Amino acid sequence: IDALHPAALSAKTSPTLHALMQSGTHTLKGRSVEPPKTLIAHTAMMTGLPPERSGERSNEWRPGEPTIAKSTLFDDAKRAGYRTAFYYSKPKLGYLANAALDAHGLEPAGGVAPVRGFFQGEGMRFAFLHVSGLEWVGADSGWLSQAYLDELSDIDAALAPLFEEVRQRGRYAIVVTSDHAGHDKLHGTHHPEDYKLPLIVAGNATLPRLPQGTWSVTELRALVRQLAR
Repeated sequence: IDALHPAALSAKTSPTLHALMQSGTHTLKGRSVEPPKTLIAHTAMMTGLPPERSGERSNEWRPGEPTIAKSTLFDDAKRAGYRTAFYYSKPKLGYLANAALDAHGLEPAGGVAPVRGFFQGEGMRFAFLHVSGLEWVGADSGWLSQAYLDELSDIDAALAPLFEEVRQRGRYAIVVTSDHAGHDKLHGTHHPEDYKLPLIVAGNATLPRLPQGTWSVTELRALVRQLAR
């Protein structure tokens, strides 16, 4: 969930995510990369590498430009026998689409519907869904403003049927995190609030023990590998 500040999560504002936190494991001490920006942080999630090693530090990409060359968690999932999908609401995240994907696409209005369709298929399936909205509301009304919390409530409600359908598939794991947060009406700066993010892991697989200290987005790839075994 792009731009999700961990302090926004609550039983009132985000009951679906709050229930996921209670049934699984979570930390509100996640940290983004330097700088804490969307494409740079997502590349770190996918590769498990910090920006200085992944090579992605510009936070910009346009269709037609070269896509990621390094191995990603999509490659991991494909090697493990999963069908794979990636839906995103910002064009620049197309940089992360590679040959290991069976389905992918830009979904500016939200990708919940195509992911729900993807999970109707048989066999082991892995999907990465990027959900936007909070960043734009944060920039307009402020992070943790009432408008921001209302947007999170809408996202939370949209995710509820997807999570329920995933639960019905048998063995499953759901991971929810973010790329960065923000402060006032700003993000992507050196302000400590901009680096904050949550991590929620739930499912009927063996769940990992999360650290007591700070969890980094660069650890997401290893976490997904562990859950997919």
